[in-house]
Amino acid sequence: MKKMYFYLKADFKRSICSIKFILSVILIICVLLLATQEGIVLDTDVLYVFSIVMYGMPAMIILVCGAIAFADSFCEDMEYKYVLQQVIRGDLEKYVTARVLSIFCVTMISTTLGIFLFTGILHISLPWVDISGLQYDHIIHAGGLRLFLIYRLYPLYYLCYGIQYGVLVGIMALWASCLSMYISNRMLVLSAPMIIYYFTDYVLAEVSSGMLSLAMIFSPSNNLFLNDFLSVTLVIGIAVMNLYLTRKIMVISLRGKIYE
Repeated sequence: MKKMYFYLKADFKRSICSIKFILSVILIICVLLLATQEGIVLDTDVLYVFSIVMYGMPAMIILVCGAIAFADSFCEDMEYKYVLQQVIRGDLEKYVTARVLSIFCVTMISTTLGIFLFTGILHISLPWVDISGLQYDHIIHAGGLRLFLIYRLYPLYYLCYGIQYGVLVGIMALWASCLSMYISNRMLVLSAPMIIYYFTDYVLAEVSSGMLSLAMIFSPSNNLFLNDFLSVTLVIGIAVMNLYLTRKIMVISLRGKIYE
């Protein structure tokens, strides 16, 4: 456990205190702000503008912006032989476990911060919600995180929205990191989350006859079971499964590279 603690401490210090983490947050905010200029009515409320912005391409670009924070860390470690130093001094499986957790958490944090700060900027000139609006009515009846809106905890709604969508961005960043085990091109690695998203979405649509999509599962604007607890439980379950699978793949890949 002591080795795991030091691995995690080093990874979080390296990532959170880096310019790439700050850049990731700023890029997410800028992408969302630019999206508001695409013919969206800006004299309504934050909930309406935010829901429109998070539908479509801006949400896809966030996958790439979030990955910038730490998804290419394995590329750096292998390029500068840092991974050999870490494994020799410690333990390969603990090193990979710490890195998987840090990639996922740092990506989720940067996404959450970007989304939350964006809504805070919108709130400077717009009310949080319009309770007579169609978007508010839709979420109250068929969306997720409804309790925050019902009890007027509006900032918490957007914060938790960022966390839930950040889970998806974190998962995509993990699979991009897996790709970096085999491809050293960082631009390709950082663009991988969007490619993986489209491929996964296509498979889901084919398997479910168009009934399921990643947006339906991970966006709180939808509520898959019309039950907040079950919907969040599903998101957590998918995250845990992907953490386990990506860790397994990375351990096997690094063991092959180091001991070949």
